[in-house]
Amino acid sequence: MTTSSSDVDDPLWELRQAARRRLRQRVGATIRVPLADVLRDHALIHLPPAAAARLRLVHPSWARALSSPLFAVAHAAAPRRASGVFVAPCSDGEGFVPLDAAADTVPSPSLAFLPAASAPGVLSSSHGVACCFSLADDAYFVCNPATSAWTGVPSPPSRTWPRPAIVVLFDAGAYNFRGDYALVCAFESAPGSGTYCFAVFTSGTGEWWVPDAVVPAEGLVPESGVAAGGTAWWRTSIGTAVGYNPVTGGGVEVVMCPGDSGHWEIGSVGDRLHCAVLTGNDVVVFRLDAHGGWEEAARVGVVEILQSWTPPEPMNESDDEAVVAVANNRVLQRLLPFQGAEVEVVVLSGSHVVAFDAVTRRRRVAALPDPPEGKEWRDAEYIAHTNTLAMVAPAVLVREPAITQPPNDDREAAASSSS
Repeated sequence: MTTSSSDVDDPLWELRQAARRRLRQRVGATIRVPLADVLRDHALIHLPPAAAARLRLVHPSWARALSSPLFAVAHAAAPRRASGVFVAPCSDGEGFVPLDAAADTVPSPSLAFLPAASAPGVLSSSHGVACCFSLADDAYFVCNPATSAWTGVPSPPSRTWPRPAIVVLFDAGAYNFRGDYALVCAFESAPGSGTYCFAVFTSGTGEWWVPDAVVPAEGLVPESGVAAGGTAWWRTSIGTAVGYNPVTGGGVEVVMCPGDSGHWEIGSVGDRLHCAVLTGNDVVVFRLDAHGGWEEAARVGVVEILQSWTPPEPMNESDDEAVVAVANNRVLQRLLPFQGAEVEVVVLSGSHVVAFDAVTRRRRVAALPDPPEGKEWRDAEYIAHTNTLAMVAPAVLVREPAITQPPNDDREAAASSSS
């Protein structure tokens, strides 16, 4: 390009030339970066843990990056969808049912790496970190099923029997380098009172404490617990959801179901509380706004969720009482818990778990194994789980609190349910 004398005299000309030189330098630096380094630094955090682990063989620099605590923190914080569900009771020790078995499963679906006398059940999961409970040992663990990292935690001072109502809160922020977490356990202040208190455990303090927070929560469903934005939430059988945040302390939130409380489920999307409600022929997903009200986030027709897949599964007339909705010769038996970065409606249809993405309109289907003898899948517990490389901080145990034993009748009921 020819430079004229008038350009040289222009006081802005030199500034423009300097800006062009800086732009050329930035573009040149970007072009010179090998594609392998770009993938390593920006793409690997979006892969499932199993796929990311296999790529350690690509190059020593990839192996170093994938083994770094910084990568584990970034991987846990990256937005992703649910990997599958933990189901209890499950036959043949297969507790985890992946929605994408080819890429997003866990090394041990039954969590056999935990030192428990019987297969532990998952109580809650958040950002890849799960809280598990062994009824036979009365033992609690916090683990990452994708990496088999785990730590033992003491029993809460009080709890619901036989199934503890515990929610794990995991901070997936950029500064949680230790993998710290908190557990919130809801329990009745007195048996049959319908009034609940909360016990809180943090990995940093290593002990349980009971704050001065009480809330009416008649019919609290222990297995419905989810974590959303640092708050532990449960739904109740009377159409409410109750939440407790151990950081703010003392404040307990109570919200009403925005629709038919007979067919609704709560979940976490983008770290905000959501709920799915069956309304007529649609499943409507609501999000909780900053003022404690519900706003519609997505609406999906039952027909679209239950479009035909292979193999066909005709409706069983003997299951009429369990049928919530029918479409395309399929039955929707239950809405299931959900979590992820985007709204995904998860339902139980016969012996299949169907996850339908409300944005992409794509579905994932997972076939459940044969249920244990005398059990039905519609009565099982389902805990949504997302695989990440999140680290699990070892609990700094101060002292082991005394375990509150239930009445004899409750202990016998717990023993019979485990058998």
